[in-house]
Amino acid sequence: MTSDQQYALAAFEHWARSGYAPDLLDEVDERLADLLPDEPPPGFVQALVAHTQQVLDELRDAEATWTEATANDHLSEAFAELEDRGILALENAGFTTSEGWDDCNELAADFPDVRGACFFHGQDVERGVRGEGLFLVFGAYLEGAGHDEASVAIGREICEVLAAHGLSTTWNGSADARIQLDPFPWRNRQFTESPL
Repeated sequence: MTSDQQYALAAFEHWARSGYAPDLLDEVDERLADLLPDEPPPGFVQALVAHTQQVLDELRDAEATWTEATANDHLSEAFAELEDRGILALENAGFTTSEGWDDCNELAADFPDVRGACFFHGQDVERGVRGEGLFLVFGAYLEGAGHDEASVAIGREICEVLAAHGLSTTWNGSADARIQLDPFPWRNRQFTESPL
C-alpha cells in the first residue's frame, strides 16, 4: 500500500471517529478524489469501505454504552447557549481558520442581533479526536476601535458558558489568542441522542 493510500485510509478512519461525517460511506468516491492523485488500484476502495464500516460498527457498539452525557454533548449544549446569547457558534467549521470565518460570516448575515462568533475547524477536530483538546476561534463583529475590547468580552463570556457546562478552558485573555478546551475523551455521538 502506498503512502497516499495509507493516508486515505487514516483520513476515513478520522472522519468516522470525528462524528461529523454522517454520509461518509456515500461520499467515498468524492472524498477519495480529493485524497489520491491517481485512480485507486483494484480492490482498494472495497478494502477502504470495509475498514471504515468496521470502525463505524465498533463506534456504534461503544456509543451504545454512553449512558451519561459526554464532553462533546456538553460542548454542543454550550454552543447552543452561546447562540441564544447572540454569539454564532459552529462545530467543525471549514478546515482552517479562514474557512471557518467564511462559514460564520455567511451565516451571520441571517443571524439576528449577532454580536460575535466562536468555532473550531477541521484541523482542530483532528487534534480533538486524538485527545489533545480543542482550540476555539472567536471574535466580535463590532468593527473599528472597539473591536479588540468587544472580542475580549466575548472570549470571557465563552469561557464562562463553557465552565457552566462543565468544560475546562485555558486562555490568556487576549483577543489574539485562541481559547483552549482542555483535553477530553472524544465521544461525539452519531447513533444515539444526547441525554441532555
